[in-house]
Amino acid sequence: MTDRPEELRSTAAQCLALARSTTDPMTRTALVAMAQRLHDLANRPQIDFDAVVQGFNDQQMTGSSGDPMPAVQQQQQIQPKKEDE
Repeated sequence: MTDRPEELRSTAAQCLALARSTTDPMTRTALVAMAQRLHDLANRPQIDFDAVVQGFNDQQMTGSSGDPMPAVQQQQQIQPKKEDE
């Protein structure tokens, strides 16, 4: 498995190297901005996805008030029989 933050930092460094070598100001600006975004992504805190999903599921089961949500029942509707003509 690759180390995602290191891969992002490496790509950011490549963007900066390209920015140094280009003569077009708009390209340089775009590359520096891209490098900054990649750097920010590489250094953000890791998210425990399983904990986020568990919290979401717990919230769905209890509702916004914290009380357990009532069970939902479906009712079957009886259809009138069609008379043969």
